[in-house]
Amino acid sequence: MTSNITVITTANRARRFVPANESSLEAIVDSLRGSGQLFRGKPLIIGSGVQTEVFAAAAIACIEIETARDLEEYLPSQHSLSLTALTPEQRAEPFVGGLNGDHFSVRIEFFFTGGHVLYMVAAGARKPALAERLMHLTGLFERPALHYRLAQGGGVGLMNPRAMTRFLITPGVPDLPSDAWLAEAL
Repeated sequence: MTSNITVITTANRARRFVPANESSLEAIVDSLRGSGQLFRGKPLIIGSGVQTEVFAAAAIACIEIETARDLEEYLPSQHSLSLTALTPEQRAEPFVGGLNGDHFSVRIEFFFTGGHVLYMVAAGARKPALAERLMHLTGLFERPALHYRLAQGGGVGLMNPRAMTRFLITPGVPDLPSDAWLAEAL
């Protein structure tokens, strides 16, 4: 089973790696259980006999692990939020989403320091209380990490919310905070 790891930095540089063997892949996958701590300060070290590369945690925008394995059980719960990356073809298609009863489906574009952008579909259960919905919206920046399913071939990605500069939700959110600025983009 071939697996690849991509580390995308806040300089918008992508570094790709292949686990040395199946046991090293197991150790990498097992470390996902603590993925909430991944961007908290300790550097990420990826090495082999040929070279060792050290990434400052604050300078990592996201990490993607491409694999046919189902890694969901290794990731922390995001409660009712499911994120899936979009292919360029999917991004070009008109999006049909919004609120449907107690569920939602929206497109989100995550923008990172350095210019990296991730395009996603977010889906989940709509929180019943307005305060919960607003916290769900603004709380994305406060989470230790966000995970998502890759668009093709299987695998997961982990986003560093501290490296995000903004995110764009379409269609717009109907329940805005009372202090939100009401304006249309030009």
